[in-house]
Amino acid sequence: MAIQLKTTGAQKKIQDKALSQKQELVQARQLSATPHDPLKLKASDPVDIKIMSALVQDALIPVSNFYYDLTEETFTVLANRFCWEESPEILNHQKIYGRILCGLYFQNVEKVQQIDFDRKKTDQDYNLLAIEADKEGEIQLVFSGTSRIKLTVRSLCCHLTDLEDMWYTTTKPDHERKSA
Repeated sequence: MAIQLKTTGAQKKIQDKALSQKQELVQARQLSATPHDPLKLKASDPVDIKIMSALVQDALIPVSNFYYDLTEETFTVLANRFCWEESPEILNHQKIYGRILCGLYFQNVEKVQQIDFDRKKTDQDYNLLAIEADKEGEIQLVFSGTSRIKLTVRSLCCHLTDLEDMWYTTTKPDHERKSA
């Protein structure tokens, strides 16, 4: 015997709106004229890191997606990055953007220092703002707020690889401060 739940008019409107948005995003994916070419990059100097940093700006990273392998001297990050290199598509007068799952893989890592990180907050995503390699032997992952990860490295070597197909979102990161 199936149980039927009553839905209020407001709940029905919310469900219909969510379904409509989902259908629009599916349509956007089908309308995409050019498929996303997955990135596979290597950075071996501070200039390369600046380019890579621009591509991963605003990546969302759950606290559980950071891994340091002391034996292999590697630091790996699994991130949901915003596709800044892709032009938005228009669907029903609305801009549609892309996000993609990517991996960042740092080699020659001798030490990892977390600053203002709470690993107990497993439901929290960290917003990556930049990767900096301004000092010899040091890479910093800078997050919104005051959180940072500092990597001490023998030599600079980082790989960025897109791991899945791009998916669509109507939300673009916004760095403008809104005054009240």
